[in-house]
Amino acid sequence: MSDDSLPPLIELVPRVRGFKCRLIMIVVYTAISFMPLLLGGWLGYTYNVWIGIAFFLFLTLVSGIVSSKMRIASIPLVQREMNYSTLAIVKWYVAKNICFEERS
Repeated sequence: MSDDSLPPLIELVPRVRGFKCRLIMIVVYTAISFMPLLLGGWLGYTYNVWIGIAFFLFLTLVSGIVSSKMRIASIPLVQREMNYSTLAIVKWYVAKNICFEERS
């Protein structure tokens, strides 16, 4: 039996351990997920509704690009086409690029 007939091994989403690493994960997830809404709402309330909507749309685009770059930098090549939530992408990124802990 050749190695070509075996399916590729799928890695599970890594578990982030440690207070510092979890704090980094929560901060990055919050920044990517909620900053466009918060900043767009604040700008819309302070200046103009249309400015707030424009900044919300622009920052949503920027957060999507950042999330995509994090996905490419951390998720294995075989698994990149699978669907992952933003939290899962952040977990992959923090575990692979920031917190270099050994997995058990």
